[in-house]
Amino acid sequence: MVPKQPGSPPVGDEAPVSLRHVAKRAGVSVATASRVISGSSHPVSERTRELVLAAADSLSFVPNRLARALVTARSQIVGVIVHDISDPYFGDIVKGLEDRLHTDDYQLFVANSDRDPEKELNYVRAFDAHQVDAIVFAASSLTDPDYAGSLRKLAAGFRARGGVIVLLSDHLLEGPRVLFDNRRAAADMVGYLANRGHRRIGYIGGPQDLEVSHVRLAGFNDAVAEFGLNSGPEYIANGRFTAEGGGEAMTELLERVDVTAVLAANDLMAIGATRRLLTTGIAVPDDISVAGLDGIAIAEYGPVPLTTMQIPTYEIGQQGAGLLLAAVGGGEAADVRLTGEIIERQSVAGPST
Repeated sequence: MVPKQPGSPPVGDEAPVSLRHVAKRAGVSVATASRVISGSSHPVSERTRELVLAAADSLSFVPNRLARALVTARSQIVGVIVHDISDPYFGDIVKGLEDRLHTDDYQLFVANSDRDPEKELNYVRAFDAHQVDAIVFAASSLTDPDYAGSLRKLAAGFRARGGVIVLLSDHLLEGPRVLFDNRRAAADMVGYLANRGHRRIGYIGGPQDLEVSHVRLAGFNDAVAEFGLNSGPEYIANGRFTAEGGGEAMTELLERVDVTAVLAANDLMAIGATRRLLTTGIAVPDDISVAGLDGIAIAEYGPVPLTTMQIPTYEIGQQGAGLLLAAVGGGEAADVRLTGEIIERQSVAGPST
């Protein structure tokens, strides 16, 4: 039988490779091996560090993140809360976050709240209990008053133990945030349609329990007043931020008012509205123009390539990650402001009448 090398990993049903095996293979104490693996600020010579890392690599040692957190007071874990992970808007933001944070050895855990206040609060509690370094709210805050009070209380407790909160949308909490002017973006899209000659513009808004829905609706109303467009509640319908909801809202608008153009508060609803128009024999854009607000990738490949406001979602994630790293490191985390760009495609033309 060939003798095992010092620090060789256990075999069979024995315990998995531990820090003790790494220390033995490197010829150092367990404490020294721990300092190297955990990234402790305690001084260790470069030669010793190389020996420990080589031993860990040869043994395929995987550090225990919870144990490392006891040394560094950091878990290297970030909790991210989104409303609907199936929405490409949030997928782009999460990818931006992950691409930036993984280079600093952070892991992301993404929670899908479905815009349920209690579900979202439970995720905040769970992230706090697991001692994540930061919580990123990728989505707008909900407007439920009980939720607001509970969230503020949970956030205060999380921050009291050193946790960082970063905000990537319109939100009731204070903290480092990436700011995109949703109100201005909606107003600019209405202005774009008005400048193409449209006076009767319908609006498909998002869920009323989201702060961002109110902000984008306010932008629509700002532009309607600025350009003196036809107005009234009959020009507004709720599409729930889904393609199906956009189709239903489009039907509702057609039954109530004669529009020449429609702005949807996100691209999924705009795509749903376009499909509903086409299935009822209404041409887009010859009969009714449709515009969106998001700039998700599939907007270009919908039933009619969609004119939309391109929100820099991937950059929002990247910038949010930068704020997070600065805040976790105790540095300055100044707010970041981003702007969008109107992308013209085939879904908008001048009014036919």
